[in-house]
Amino acid sequence: MWKMSLLFILVLSNVGTAGADTGRYTVSPCPPQEELDKLGDAVDMSGADRTYSFWEFPLSFKIAYIIGYLAAFASILKMVPLILGKVRIPRGNENRQKIYRHIRQVPGCTVSEISRDLEINRGAVRFHLEMLKAGNKISLMWAGKFTRVFQNSDVFASSEKIIIAHLKSSTRKQILLKILEKPEITNKELSEDLYLDKSTTYWHIKSLRDDRIILSETEGRSRKYFVNPALEADLLKWLNM
Repeated sequence: MWKMSLLFILVLSNVGTAGADTGRYTVSPCPPQEELDKLGDAVDMSGADRTYSFWEFPLSFKIAYIIGYLAAFASILKMVPLILGKVRIPRGNENRQKIYRHIRQVPGCTVSEISRDLEINRGAVRFHLEMLKAGNKISLMWAGKFTRVFQNSDVFASSEKIIIAHLKSSTRKQILLKILEKPEITNKELSEDLYLDKSTTYWHIKSLRDDRIILSETEGRSRKYFVNPALEADLLKWLNM
């Protein structure tokens, strides 16, 4: 559109120039001051002889002027969607907002869980998580073989993140509930009460002890387990969520 308008303006300009050759005036650039001094009074430099209104100009000039304005206006209108699109970008991608809401509702979720729950492919989830992390909206915590995602790092204490990560395992959750129910329970009693293999019980107990969610004390040949008193309030809070 703008190319055609420019071509039309050039054509009209040439028509106007051709007409000027038959008139009383020849329009040319002002000569250097030295040449003007030589001409003396032959050249009137006192100012404009007359002021013309727009409507007194040749028709071709008026048409070219109007088309030029219309072409500029049309170009601005074409840029409006692009400008508005750029303004909307900081508000966030729709999928990114969905992912962020999910993280707030399900703290400690993983990439695979987000992908499954929201039906967004994992590659897109990872990309949006990187953007959210760069914007200080989320924090990541590595727990075993999983990377768990939490709302901004100021929302959760580090101990809470560890507790939430452990409670994602249904077996570990059962073990913690049983320890709360029967403080100083042994590994053997846990295995029997929860119908777990002793090696499975030992593996979960070791992970909980390593993160100091539970503590132990030895009595004879038995090791008894109880919840770390310093974390018991947080543990109860998240068990009841």
